[in-house]
Amino acid sequence: MASSLVVGVDIGGTGIKAAPVDIATGELAAERIRLPTPSPATPQAVAAAVDGVLKEIGMAGPVGVAVPAVVRGGIVETASHIDTAWIGIDAADFFSRVTGRATAVLNDADAAGVAEVRFGAGRARPASSP
Repeated sequence: MASSLVVGVDIGGTGIKAAPVDIATGELAAERIRLPTPSPATPQAVAAAVDGVLKEIGMAGPVGVAVPAVVRGGIVETASHIDTAWIGIDAADFFSRVTGRATAVLNDADAAGVAEVRFGAGRARPASSP
């Protein structure tokens, strides 16, 4: 049986946070780890920090990365709170190569919205009886 755990990584303007996440429940499976976002937040510097949090977590498996940028098809199209060197990079491929893991990359707000629809306030609930 495949594990329902993945490592979720949130790249923010001041911190890179990561934790194992149970994708069946949306719950963190361990405490969140936080490292400062490097300055400048170039692809290589951020990748080194992400590699650091993954090693600290010590769990194998796929990774989901949320970045503060417009991301379409894995390609970074803007750079908000990260270095402009990110623009045009296939971030999903980049992080997969750097970490040696299957990696999905989304805009951070899009990732939060998906989580709300699946596990939070946006989740479909049964209609109540009158």
